[in-house]
Amino acid sequence: MAGWLVVLPLLAEEPGRAVPLLDRDAVDPGDEYVPLEMEEPKIDPGIQLRDRVESASGQFGVSGGVGPQRSSLALEAESVRERFNRLIGEKSPDVTMPIEIILHGQPGDEPRARPLAFELRFTAETYLLRIHVDLARGLDNEKMERALLTGLLYQRALKGVKPGGLGSPLKAPVWLVEGLREAEKWRSGLGDRALYQGVFERGGHFTMDQLLGIDEAGFARLDGVSRTMFRVLSGALVMALLEQPRGQEAFAGFCDEIARFEGEYPILMRRHFPELNLSERSLVKWWALTLAKLADAPITDSMGIAESEKALAAALTLRYEDGEGLARTASFESLENLPDLDEAERFMVIRPAQEALNRLSYRCFPSYRPLLFEYQELLVSWADKGAKGSTAEALADLAEMREIMASRALRARDYMDYVEISQANELSGSFDDYLELKKELEERPRVERDDPISGYLDRFDRVYDPRVGRK
Repeated sequence: MAGWLVVLPLLAEEPGRAVPLLDRDAVDPGDEYVPLEMEEPKIDPGIQLRDRVESASGQFGVSGGVGPQRSSLALEAESVRERFNRLIGEKSPDVTMPIEIILHGQPGDEPRARPLAFELRFTAETYLLRIHVDLARGLDNEKMERALLTGLLYQRALKGVKPGGLGSPLKAPVWLVEGLREAEKWRSGLGDRALYQGVFERGGHFTMDQLLGIDEAGFARLDGVSRTMFRVLSGALVMALLEQPRGQEAFAGFCDEIARFEGEYPILMRRHFPELNLSERSLVKWWALTLAKLADAPITDSMGIAESEKALAAALTLRYEDGEGLARTASFESLENLPDLDEAERFMVIRPAQEALNRLSYRCFPSYRPLLFEYQELLVSWADKGAKGSTAEALADLAEMREIMASRALRARDYMDYVEISQANELSGSFDDYLELKKELEERPRVERDDPISGYLDRFDRVYDPRVGRK
């Protein structure tokens, strides 16, 4: 019986396809397909299941491709499983449903319509999930990791469910998959705090409803910056849930249900995280607080030169009251703009600046620490004597020294960029989004305009652009 399996549609966007395989020649039963009681698995010709490599836990099996490829993918799949279980606080959960990874083709083959597809089958005893991967363009590790996490969420959703037809397709929300990837990276010490700081300072890019509502197609349409912001915000949301009381246990229960849940995600969150029921905005507040905490730099993080310059300028801003009692500000570097103050007022004015310089000394670029000490001495000297002339000369010398340091840092950066570009052995892929946009613009049909302004611009192009023939 184990060799005979019933095929079920898995993906919501293809409800009529019983076999969502990558094989272009696979039989497509059509939209009116009624699941057969028994059907043999359809595998690409040439793939030998007897060459299957199994992961250490038995959760994953890899077939197709070549031996080293199968082995390395089995190791990576097992690593993804271990990191996921560690994140949700489960040491060695039972394998309740096998996940088979089947590799099709090899690099250089004609790409198939879908580079990756899921297939769900069942016997009388268990479900079986297959992940079909096209190797024509090589193996995309990032997409593979997403697929493995999706498979693990599907497995949890089907745990304890009697094998048979499902009333609705399984689904793994994009925000949860990306959030799991980012949260695990952060917990492992590999997260980039600067990304969180940038997103926090710019107020994010997605609202909570937008984040929870985006699907695979919408995620694929995002440009590189938006995709990064989406991943950061998703990671912050997952970490906010994990930090709730009984966070790991509640989150594990949340993952058990979400692939089969048909309602709105905040409802399921409040079911597993009761603390989010305090108000309608509790989830958004927890999310924002977690993002702010992740964006906050620890005291041991050193700033770059540009960031140190910006912080130093802010620290040297003095605040005082004018003769009418109005609050004023002036930079200590422009000492001539400061009014004549008595000694007590001068010491009161420099106290916040000294405290700011002390705090900055922990995180500034290392070569700035001697400069901060000299600025503190000048602040005390000016407050004690009120002499502007000699202090202004010393400030000019310090400003010149900072300018030299900044210019040398820029030269060093430019040289490193030159070395990286001139000695690069492979493409980084950083321009993929630009190339995709360029291709989209080229393929998009141009709207014909016959208004006076468009006619004038067309004539202008013909006169000044040598590539356009004159008429």
